Formats: sequence, C-alpha cells, structure tokens
Amino acid sequence: MAASLLVSAYGLGFALFVFALPAPYTTLPPQLDGLAVFTGGSGRVKTALRAIQHGFDGPVLISGVNPGTTLDTMVRVADLTPSLSAAQLASVMLDSAQTTHQNMQSLAVWASTTGATHVGVITSTYHAARVALLGRLLAPQLHVHILAVQPEDVGLWLIWQEYNKLLVAPFLR
Repeated sequence: MAASLLVSAYGLGFALFVFALPAPYTTLPPQLDGLAVFTGGSGRVKTALRAIQHGFDGPVLISGVNPGTTLDTMVRVADLTPSLSAAQLASVMLDSAQTTHQNMQSLAVWASTTGATHVGVITSTYHAARVALLGRLLAPQLHVHILAVQPEDVGLWLIWQEYNKLLVAPFLR
C-alpha cells in the first residue's frame, strides 16, 4: 500500500513537473543588474551573448566553462552577426564550476563582488526549477530571475533525469 502511494506520488510529481515547465523568455526583465548563464544546454551561451549584443551592459557570468575554453571561442561558436566588440565583452567573467550547485555558489560570490542583487539566470526550460530551488537555498540574498530557453536536445529521458535531480537537490551540498 505505502509503496503504491509512493509510486503514485512520484508519477504525479513528474507529470506536474512536465506540465509546469516554463515557456522560453522573450525579453529581459528591466530590473536586472546582472546576468548569468550556466553552460550545459544548447542555446544558453548564445542567448547570453545575444543579450549583450542587444544592449545588456553587464556584468555577465558564464559559469560551467570547460578549462581551456575562451570567451573568444564561445563568441566564434555562437556565430553572431555582427560580432561583439571588446568593450561589450569586457564585463563578462568565465567560471569553471562543474555542477549546478557549484554554478549557484559561484553566482553568489560573483554577485557579491559585482554588487548585483537582481540576476537573470539563463538556463534550459527543463533545468529552470532546479536552478530556482538552488537559488533560494544557496543564494537567498539574491533575486534570481529564471530566463528559460528552449534547447534543441530536449527529450522525455532528459526531462525525467532532471526531475530526479530536482528531487535530490536539497540534500546534495
């Protein structure tokens, strides 16, 4: 009996998780004084670079960057036209965090050093709930605004994995 209730609650939770996936954002909230992107999903970095291209003047944190990857490489891969100027890229900081927990911890430190209090976090639609939860747990002093993007590589398997990560996120430190 208890096992079937647990399985039912898990299944209902997953259905609610899928139903509650956010729509991709369309405009930056006006109150942002910082922008962060956690790498890992398609379209995230390019979306952040486009925000800079369209006038967001920073500061910007790109967290989760593989060691050896440069900002110039990211700009080249994003293939933006026109390309970003050195002045536009001056406010971008790279960080090599390896997990979402570490990304959020890096974001909290970065925000305190830059003075940012309202930070937009660009992440994938399926990743948004976990980022929001970790923002409340690990960076409660920040106003984290989730800026969800629709990745190209999303499928039910990936969404199910993210649901499971969300369930255990509060217990992993």
